[in-house]
Amino acid sequence: MFKRWTSHYVNLLACGIYLGLLSAGLFFVDALSRGIMQQTLLGLSLLALLAFAFNLWRYLAIAKAPVSTIAGAAQGYVEFNGIASTTSPIKTPLHGLPCVWYRAWAYARDHQNLWRLVDYRQSDAVFQLTDDTGTCTVNPQGAEVIHMLKKTSYKHNHRYVEAYLPEQMPLYLIGHLDTRHHFTSEKEVKKHMGQIISDWKLNTSKMLNRFDLDRNGEIDQEEWEKARAQAREEAMSTAMHKAHTGNFEISAPTNGQLYLLSGMSPDYLRRRHQHWVILHLAVLTSILIALRLL
Repeated sequence: MFKRWTSHYVNLLACGIYLGLLSAGLFFVDALSRGIMQQTLLGLSLLALLAFAFNLWRYLAIAKAPVSTIAGAAQGYVEFNGIASTTSPIKTPLHGLPCVWYRAWAYARDHQNLWRLVDYRQSDAVFQLTDDTGTCTVNPQGAEVIHMLKKTSYKHNHRYVEAYLPEQMPLYLIGHLDTRHHFTSEKEVKKHMGQIISDWKLNTSKMLNRFDLDRNGEIDQEEWEKARAQAREEAMSTAMHKAHTGNFEISAPTNGQLYLLSGMSPDYLRRRHQHWVILHLAVLTSILIALRLL
């Protein structure tokens, strides 16, 4: 439910509505009917409940995710702390800043002197996260990226904004670690099967000796199916070996869990969400008390 929401905007919007309606209520308190006040407070209580649940969900996701080293992690939902790097240099498109990930906006002033978005770009290239025990690949697609660096510039009536994660930056990450899906996907297995069979066909006599069971000098349909089954078995064996010795990948969970990349520590994030939980719960409690007194 909360996967696509970002904490900054949710809490900022909720507090803005709290303050806006509180100010309006205090100013127009004599003009508002009891029914309108009750409806307004009920709406506020729903907003406070949603904001409370949103921050509690994020707090629990960060608090409960098992902390692990890259080399010692089990497949599944994990959190890592490491250093971000990339094997292929990436630069932000507007300012040319070296990074592992970026998001860029270009705005132009319209005839009403308002900023209008004219271009938006986001990096989807994978990068690496390294700790003292090993390295994993990070696929940023679908991740919420927070506490990155920002740079803004103005030129020829345009405004250029870039948010980015620089190389060698300490990074906290929570997401799904997968050590097998790339190597054992059906596409990869079929590709490897084709390579194995092609290698067999290069040595016809060896292939006939292995699969021509009735020794008639030809491989019939039944023998060909057995050859394909043997090729698949070898392809799967190789894929599983690569999966357990190759590079790990962390990506977005498929079950709606939080996928987060942050330049701030998990302790800081937990404290921040804990404070927001207390604030929204206090607002909700106050509203319920006010409704009781009306």
